[in-house]
Formats: sequence, C-alpha cells, structure tokens
Amino acid sequence: MAEREEPEGTSSSTLWIGSTVIALLGLSFGSAMTIVGSLLTWRSDSLLGLYSVNGWDYENITAWDGRITLVLGALTALFILVGLLARSRAGFMAATVAFFISLVISVYEVVYISTRPGITGPGTGLYMVVGAGVAGFMCSLGGYLMMAERHRQSAPAPERRSTGVA
Repeated sequence: MAEREEPEGTSSSTLWIGSTVIALLGLSFGSAMTIVGSLLTWRSDSLLGLYSVNGWDYENITAWDGRITLVLGALTALFILVGLLARSRAGFMAATVAFFISLVISVYEVVYISTRPGITGPGTGLYMVVGAGVAGFMCSLGGYLMMAERHRQSAPAPERRSTGVA
C-alpha cells in the first residue's frame, strides 16, 4: 500500500496558521465591527446634524434591529472561536450563516433608509455593519474551507481495484 503524499503547502501547521489568521481577521473585522456598528448611528440628518438614531433604538423590521445585529455579532465571535479551537467546520459554518443574516438585515436597512424621502440617510454605524458583514462572511467562509481541506486530507485515500481490463 503506497504512502499518501501530502500536497505542498497544505501541512497541518500551514492549515493551523491559516485558520488562526483568518479567525483573527473574522473576529476583528467581522464580529467586533458588527458589535460596534450596531451601537453607532443608523439613521441621521447629514445636512444639519440634528437628527440621529443609533442602532440600539432604531426600529424598522422589528423593534430591535440594531440589537439583533449586536447579538449576531456576539454569536459570530463565539462560533469563530469554537471553529478555531475545536478545528470544526460546523463552528465556521454557523458563523458564516450568522454573518449572512446580519448582512441581509443591514443591506435591507441601507436600501430602506436610502429610498425614503427627506434629508435623513443611513448613518456610519449601519455602513459599518454592512462592511463587517461582508468581511466576516468571507473570513468565516474561508475558515470553513480550510477546515474542510483539513478533513479531506485526514480521510484515507480510497483503494483502487483492478478490473482486469487492459
């Protein structure tokens, strides 16, 4: 039985370093920015600066739009840490789904606020949640793909049988 050769650049230490880097990027640019953006301004008056509503108090889809994204940001941090420490695809996939939900909510809010008549528009916190959703989604998806590669490498190679036909 032949030894299975490991492709160059995909050793266990390379996967560990890569998944650690991608998890740290997901935690800082995804989860942390989602949490901070959820507390910052979501709707504001850019002309005079007299009107401002933060994500904690903003009500559109539900009474807790910013609170939902804040909780999703905290959950994504937990899921990324579980995915990294347990080297689990499920942790990174759960973070990917949570980032996607946060991204959908925030993009809807940007479109909704932008299309309303008047002088108010989306605030910086809402744009931060959108950017964090994109960054976090890409990082958690990358972490999932790295863990999938690790599981693919650890699986035994199937044996080939000779059919006798030349």
